[in-house]
Amino acid sequence: MTIADTTQGKIEGTAEHGVHRFLGIPYAAPVSGSGRFLPPKPATPWTGVRQAVAPGPIAPQFAVPGRKPLAEPAEDCLFLNVWTPGITGERPVLVWIHGGGFFTGTGYAAHTAGAALAGSEDVVVVSLNHRLGLLGFLHLTELGGADWGFEANPSILDLVAALEWVRDNIAGFGGDPSRVTIFGHSGGGGKVTSLLTSPAARGLFSRAGVLGGPPFGLKDAGRATLIAERALRMLDLDRADPTALQNLPLDRLLDVQARLGVGREPTEHSMRFAPVVGTPSVPAYPDEALAVGVAADVPLLTGTTLDEARFMLATHPRWLDPGVDIDDAAVVGLVAAGVDDTSAADGIVAGYRARRAHGGGRNVDLVMDVLSDQFTVRTARLADAHRAGGGPVHSYLCDLNRAEPLGAFHGIEIPVFFRNVGLGPIPAAGPAFDRAAAAMGGALAAFACTGDPNEGLAAAGVDWPAYEPTARTQLRFGDDGFEATSRIVDDRVGWWRGVSTSGRTDPWGRAFAATAAAG
Repeated sequence: MTIADTTQGKIEGTAEHGVHRFLGIPYAAPVSGSGRFLPPKPATPWTGVRQAVAPGPIAPQFAVPGRKPLAEPAEDCLFLNVWTPGITGERPVLVWIHGGGFFTGTGYAAHTAGAALAGSEDVVVVSLNHRLGLLGFLHLTELGGADWGFEANPSILDLVAALEWVRDNIAGFGGDPSRVTIFGHSGGGGKVTSLLTSPAARGLFSRAGVLGGPPFGLKDAGRATLIAERALRMLDLDRADPTALQNLPLDRLLDVQARLGVGREPTEHSMRFAPVVGTPSVPAYPDEALAVGVAADVPLLTGTTLDEARFMLATHPRWLDPGVDIDDAAVVGLVAAGVDDTSAADGIVAGYRARRAHGGGRNVDLVMDVLSDQFTVRTARLADAHRAGGGPVHSYLCDLNRAEPLGAFHGIEIPVFFRNVGLGPIPAAGPAFDRAAAAMGGALAAFACTGDPNEGLAAAGVDWPAYEPTARTQLRFGDDGFEATSRIVDDRVGWWRGVSTSGRTDPWGRAFAATAAAG
């Protein structure tokens, strides 16, 4: 057992694979009841030694069928976890922000546990839970909320509070508060981009990683207010009355969230509650803000997998059946959902048909190619914007697992970066994964240390060139090893030239709903 000091009191953790592990540390006060929809407040101090041996509750969310959560959901969910090789020293700190869109997810999972990365690379790893869905993003400012202390994006403010806790406490866990890297996957990457633009988060981190998570589905204040008005009507409220809202049963709020299409089952409205742009915490859309240099001093590590969209076939595998297909109109409809001008969808689909070397093939596979490439293109455009604003970028492309039906699907690289290959809900493993993990875990740690991943790749004899819009060189890591190349991303960017894909649209929601409906 190891005891560490925090500003709230002493905590006692355990050991995991030679690493000190502290789980379920409160980083803010409860946010149920009178704290609901309000900005987080500092955690209440305690006396004695608090046990930090089990993860705290996850945010309220609907269970994933067939997957048992490692922690139970509860409205009071502002807890974090720390893995460290030692409680003295000044190590780089990696703060993991979980994915799951903006409505589901957990900071504690087998494939993102921090022990292996902390122990092998001498870094401190932090993960956390925060408010999600309606509780995290219901926009009440224009509906009376501003009169009683509501601030936009409680979920993002939770993340800021967690980073403030890291600033104030991580030295007691052997971490260096001046070398904090935030990184996240999928929706976690979207949250990272929001923090990059947020004045509230400035100075709380020095580097950022957006892994398979270009920002999308974000809302402007007007649209978010319309959604909130509808939610209030469903709760039989005309205005954002604090007493009524804070006394409502949690189940009723979750029921309204589900009836609005968020969380209970896949729908094209799953991103209905998302970061609200044009607010104090998220003043501008990330690509626009980065392009004018709001985070020019923050190195960015970003990238995607080659077959991102095939992830959705894992839980709805009927579309993997070679005899199953969708018609041409469905293809255009699914593609149109993710572009700003829906009339561009016909041209995109026609271009992909013309480029398919095998001449034909299933419409399902064409859609998966388009939706996967849209992640690649959105991420390239985010990187281009950061470079335009003066920020350094390193970009990767993962194409592991290509021989399997799901290919290099969404999230397959995350256990690689954490050195947790074969664990959790992403059990893919083998020599290629082990080789990639040995290199990419070191690259991530080196990036956290200096902002340049190359020092961590020296042992593997791999060079990761910086990314430039004029030479979009990525580090590709896959079944056949490593390669510095711009060919794949340049092709995709060229195919999508002239097609706007802003953070306002959701390229995946309609496709998730369609695969779920197919069974």
